[in-house]
Amino acid sequence: MGFARVAAMVAVIIVHAYSPLVSTIYADLGGYTWWSANFVDAATRWCVAVFVMISGALLLGPREEGVGDFYRKRWAKIGVPLLVWTALYLLWQQWRDGLDAPSMATQAASGAPSIHLYFLYVIAGLYLFTPFLRTVVEHGSRTALWWFAGAAFGVGVLDQLLSLIDGAGGVSAVTRFLPFLGYYLVGWLLLTTAPGPRTTRVGIAALVLGVTATTVGAGVAAHMEGEWSSGGEYFYAFLSPPMILAGIGAYLTLRAVGTRLAMAENPAARAAKGVVRVVSGLSLGVYLVHVIVLYTLRDLWGMPEGYPALFAAAGYAIVTAVISLLLVALMRRVPLLRSTV
Repeated sequence: MGFARVAAMVAVIIVHAYSPLVSTIYADLGGYTWWSANFVDAATRWCVAVFVMISGALLLGPREEGVGDFYRKRWAKIGVPLLVWTALYLLWQQWRDGLDAPSMATQAASGAPSIHLYFLYVIAGLYLFTPFLRTVVEHGSRTALWWFAGAAFGVGVLDQLLSLIDGAGGVSAVTRFLPFLGYYLVGWLLLTTAPGPRTTRVGIAALVLGVTATTVGAGVAAHMEGEWSSGGEYFYAFLSPPMILAGIGAYLTLRAVGTRLAMAENPAARAAKGVVRVVSGLSLGVYLVHVIVLYTLRDLWGMPEGYPALFAAAGYAIVTAVISLLLVALMRRVPLLRSTV
């Protein structure tokens, strides 16, 4: 799963580098720049779904581990970063954007203290129920588990559709994980499905179809509304049918590539496996710090208009990834900071 984790880490940085062009902050709706950014964003927005599926794949399998032991290990992994980075990002936004105290409280209570930290609240909620889901996985038939995952996806899709109605929908810090339960279960189900050429072909086809539908659907919705609004955002949301397809397709494709890399024994492959192993271990920390790094770079250097914005976004993504990796590697060497990343 190391290769998939690294790919998802890179993808999430790309999403945040290009999303301001899609939301028309740095690009006009409908132009070549906008459509290019729309495609890049749609082609990498599977990142969070893959992160969740990796967690399910690694944690839902039956094992000899008490509930108390599981919670202690998971608290060290996710609880401390959740508290520390929630506070840090809220203070950073207060300093950068003038965020007031009521807005800070609202963002924290909603489980979205920053544009990306909702992921910690999603994972924390899934971890909370993992010991009980393990029992279901251990004693349930695969057919029943697929129905369970399908029902979870169905509820999530319906919830997201209903949220398009003004005044409907909404989540809090304690319920943010629920729409992602389907991904969590499917991660384990697909891990325990025998890999092979047919599975890989299905994954690639699902990824291409999902990305294409997301790109076109978001573009058509935005043009019908005359702006980037709820219609386009719906196609980008993690539980729109095209994004579910893209997420599952990306997971299967990345698993296949990772498996081939793990089996290769030539010098280049061994070097690549070493890089993947190191970067994979830093991926959570990079996820946590990259938004501050990216936004600070944009604040300092700005963004050009028009077509050059595409290259600027790519440059920011590369520099953000490098700086974030170095920062996290340094933080891992400091005892008081190690537990936060």
